[in-house]
Amino acid sequence: MRIWDCHVHCDGTENGKDVLKAMDAAGIERINLFSNYPWREEGGRKVPHGPSSYASREALRACVEHIAGVQATDPSRIYGLAWIDPRSPYAVEEVERGVVDRGLRGIKLIPDQWFPYDEMMFPLYAKIEELGKVIMFHSGIVYGFGDSSRYCKPVNFEVLLNFPKLRFSLAHIGWPWVDEYLAVFGSFWSSVGYDKEKTRMFVDTCPGTPDAWRTDAMRKAVPFVGTGRLMFGTDAHPKSLERNAPRHISRDLSILREVIGVSQGQLDEFFWGACEKFMAE
Repeated sequence: MRIWDCHVHCDGTENGKDVLKAMDAAGIERINLFSNYPWREEGGRKVPHGPSSYASREALRACVEHIAGVQATDPSRIYGLAWIDPRSPYAVEEVERGVVDRGLRGIKLIPDQWFPYDEMMFPLYAKIEELGKVIMFHSGIVYGFGDSSRYCKPVNFEVLLNFPKLRFSLAHIGWPWVDEYLAVFGSFWSSVGYDKEKTRMFVDTCPGTPDAWRTDAMRKAVPFVGTGRLMFGTDAHPKSLERNAPRHISRDLSILREVIGVSQGQLDEFFWGACEKFMAE
């Protein structure tokens, strides 16, 4: 069975050869690989930007260049996305450079100090829509970014209905707001006449849902969303793929086969086909 991991993070030290070795050891054929975040330094440690700071052009470009270099080792297996601070006045320009000049496949965003419906986000959404690329958002509780989960509630993303050609995903099935998340998917499904093949919101199922909640979330998501819009992910780093990916694959296989009872075709969609549709260029 082919596996496409839709959600893997860099820390900024990786090289492409080591990433490919990690993928092979984990049994992963392709990954969506996010750059490291353009952190700021505070007291000798890296922290997210606060209300009065944003990433510099140099920080954004460093993230773009690193992930582009990793992707260049094998662009058929490593799909690079730049993790952007969208409040930076250089964000749109650097994203366009990353996609057009460096071949990146899209961007990663975690709402923090901004809401997805803030109008300052609209030029970035329009640019990604114009370029035909994707945005992979965090949604749900977020760890490591302080008081930021309020920015990441699923309902905040309904504003993307105003960008009818933009493909995007929301991570973690929005846990703990799984029901709200699925209701938002329903809004996008409705907007295209209840045609799931035209629905431009994809569901990133990477953990965030702890094991105790995972079965319940998947039992809701599979029949409502359909496996054609459900993407497998680990939320791992390349260095931890070999340890984490087999466990996540085994757990989801068990839920899908033994609890929900999906077909082999549905399994193939979940572990490969949905992400292939999402990332289609």
